Parts: sequence; structure tokens; C-alpha cells
Amino acid sequence: MKKAVISLGLLVALSPLAYAQDDSSFYLGGRFGVSTLTDACDGGGCGSNDDVGGGVIIGYDFGNNFSIESTYDYLGHFDTNFTGAGPASGDLTALTLAPKFNVGVSDATDIYGKLGVAMWDWSSRAGDVDDHTILAALGVDHRATDLVNLRLEYQYLPDMDKSYVDVDNHLISAGVTFHFGRSSEPAPEPVVVEEVVVAEVVETKKYVFSEADEVELFAFGKGELSSQAAQALNPMLKRLQDFEESTAVIIGHTDSVGSEAFNQKLSEQRAQSVADYFTSNGVSADRLSVVGEGESSPVASNDTEDGRAKNRRVEIESPEFVYEE
Repeated sequence: MKKAVISLGLLVALSPLAYAQDDSSFYLGGRFGVSTLTDACDGGGCGSNDDVGGGVIIGYDFGNNFSIESTYDYLGHFDTNFTGAGPASGDLTALTLAPKFNVGVSDATDIYGKLGVAMWDWSSRAGDVDDHTILAALGVDHRATDLVNLRLEYQYLPDMDKSYVDVDNHLISAGVTFHFGRSSEPAPEPVVVEEVVVAEVVETKKYVFSEADEVELFAFGKGELSSQAAQALNPMLKRLQDFEESTAVIIGHTDSVGSEAFNQKLSEQRAQSVADYFTSNGVSADRLSVVGEGESSPVASNDTEDGRAKNRRVEIESPEFVYEE
């Protein structure tokens, strides 16, 4: 009994530490439940081996699902009949110390286990007996608030064997602990990454290809591109390929030789041939506009060979646009 009083005094002396530090992880609480004593009546004639049990809990939470925990428990008043000691009744108390390991099953609920040591004391008319044994426990711990945890635990003290005593104890208890200085971690501020948009104005480009140039785009009176056409059209093709925002207007022109209807159709064919060249190289057709103006918009006199060569032309214009990356 003296050891039990000393143990309780130690717990009471340590409890103010829970209040001493605002940011501490100490906790203090209590539990209450049903205690069962087994193997207490090898001589027979005992009463119930169940009684009310409960005690004080104190611990320190180190974080990372690890704590050190101590309890002082009154485990009940029992009738016994040990061989050599005869019938008696007494009180069982225990002071435990053990590491506590938690495994989270949800944000607020853990399953835990403890494996440590228990100093027990049996006090009866047959004589006081005390010794130490193994402590094993399993439980569920639920964080109800920043301050309060609720728990349900099964504790086992086996082989309390000393002098005339040889018993085991089982304690099933519900408890509450108060965690001083604990607070919820604030949700991390969302990291806002500002997207840096670099905008560039790409100016209008205009190309004019005529039969007065050194590179002939079309055979005389034909709408198909010549073999030399690709080299002349590639600067505009590259612009269209590099910038998806870019568009192009392709306008075909002819001289006045031949009928007006023939020249109109020829100008349209030549503009379409240029557009087909662009689309065959990956440019979407919806970015291209095709126009034929026949002989209606000369840039030189149709009275001379040189003037007629200048009028037989294709104009390609790509309007200004804004490019963002």
C-alpha cells in the first residue's frame, strides 16, 4: 500500500507540468471501466472476479505518433483463496509506464498499442504483496477537439506472481485526456503561381510573287505551282507554322490576255494552289482566305510584255497579330 501512495504522489507532482508550458504536448486524464481478476481462487469458494476499476493518465506526446504514458489505476476489490493463504479479500492497484505507438485510421482517430512495465500492489489481511510485471494494451484514441481526446482501451497485466499471490488482470476502460497547449495546424496557404505572359506584336507581312521575278511560280496559262515555287513560299509558310495565331489572305491576279472569265478562273486556281501548298505542310485551311481578282487589279500596263509579267502575280498578306508565350 505504501508503494501505491508513493506512485500516486508522483503522478500528482508531475501533473502541474501540463500547465507549465503553453506550447507543451503534455496530457492528463482519467479512465473508468471493468476490471477482471483471474486465477485468484485455486482453493475455490470465491465471489465475483469482476469489479469497477479506473485511474489517472499522464503522458507526453512527442509527435510522429509516439508518446510516453503512465497510469495509476485502482483495479478493484476481490475475494481470493490461494493455497497456503486461505480465503481473503484485498485491493489491487498498479502504476504503469510504457511507450504508446499510434497508427492513424482517419484524420482524427488512431489505433494504438502499449508495451511496458507495471508495478502492482496487492493489499489484504493475508499480507501486502508488491512486484512488477509486463503491461500490454491496445486501444482506440479519438481527437474530439484541440483539447480533448476520447479513448477505449484493453489492458492486460499477466503473471502477477509473488509470495502467495499468482493472478492476471484484465481492464477494459473508457477514458478522456486533456492535451494542453495543443492546437490544430492551420491549413497551408495555397501557393499562387502567377503566370508570366510574354506578349509580342507580330507585324503584318506581305509577299508579292509575279512572273517578273526570277522564280517562276506557275507555268504560262497554268494554275499548278512550278517546281521552284516552294523556295519562294517558304518564308510565309514558316510564319504560319511558327505562329498558330497567324492567318493569311492569298489573292491571285492575271494580265488582260484572254477572256475575262478565263482570267478570273485562272487567278482563283493559282491562289488555291498556294493555299494547298500551305495546308499540305500542316497549316489549317480555316486560317487561309483565297481570293481571285482576275485581270481587274493591274499594277502595270498590259500594253508591254514587262507590264503583263508584273500583273501575272500572287499576293500573300498575313495581318498583324499578338503572340503570347
